[in-house]
Amino acid sequence: MLLVIIMSISCQTKSEKRIEIATIDYIHFIDSVTKYQKEEAQKNWKTIEKDFEKKLNALNLRIDSSEGKSEFEGKIDSATEKFESYRKAVFKDNIDPDVDLYLD
Repeated sequence: MLLVIIMSISCQTKSEKRIEIATIDYIHFIDSVTKYQKEEAQKNWKTIEKDFEKKLNALNLRIDSSEGKSEFEGKIDSATEKFESYRKAVFKDNIDPDVDLYLD
């Protein structure tokens, strides 16, 4: 019985550690992207958006496979809001009617 409990705790700890690593990776990605100059971000937006989706999906897969996600949700939501605000700022003054091309 003790062995089962120890293994359960160990697995949970590994799972939480993986979520923590994925969360840190996601936050670092958002921080690095939001440092781009507006023009550079517009020029590379498709790549930025693709990488964002990839990081977010990887993070969500880790979270969905674990029960201990609540402690990371605030950090994740904060980073996602930062990215969304940055996206709006990058394209705020864009008068190009094809702005949706950047947001695909």
